[in-house]
Amino acid sequence: MRKVFAICFFTLVVNNVLLAQENEFNIGVNGGVTIGNIEGVSKAAFGLDANYLFNVFEGVKLGPSVNFIYFATQEANGIKPDAFIYMPVGGSIKFHSDGDDFYVALDAGYAIGISPEGDNGGIFMKPMVGYNINQNFNVNLFYSGIKKRAPTYGYIGVGIVFNVFGGSSYYSL
Repeated sequence: MRKVFAICFFTLVVNNVLLAQENEFNIGVNGGVTIGNIEGVSKAAFGLDANYLFNVFEGVKLGPSVNFIYFATQEANGIKPDAFIYMPVGGSIKFHSDGDDFYVALDAGYAIGISPEGDNGGIFMKPMVGYNINQNFNVNLFYSGIKKRAPTYGYIGVGIVFNVFGGSSYYSL
């Protein structure tokens, strides 16, 4: 039984190493203007993204994603509320064609509320349209939204993504 387990484990490791060129790890930063229910307390939002995408089949990548969102608050009626901070965790899917530098992607999952204290978070969704600038950098336009019980906190913006490995060199001609 140990030999079977060892052979299976070895096969998985070798397979992962051999297919690593088709996988993609990237990190990004973004910023934008708030829309929706949060506009009264925040006019700007900033974020960080990281995801590891596996090549599912040609033109489609899928994998885990983690984000960090900071809604900068402003003073209203002499009171400045705590910043709204969330850490969305979930998955990411990316569609592209081999002959084109444009792509569409979607991050979705659950946004864990970090601040203010007692915030339970909500459902997170971030559709994107992007362009591969070169083999190391992408730029994207997006909407990022967190659906809570009553309000929806969201922002539209632009992001820049650094491909740590994988990325647009795989897509280019």
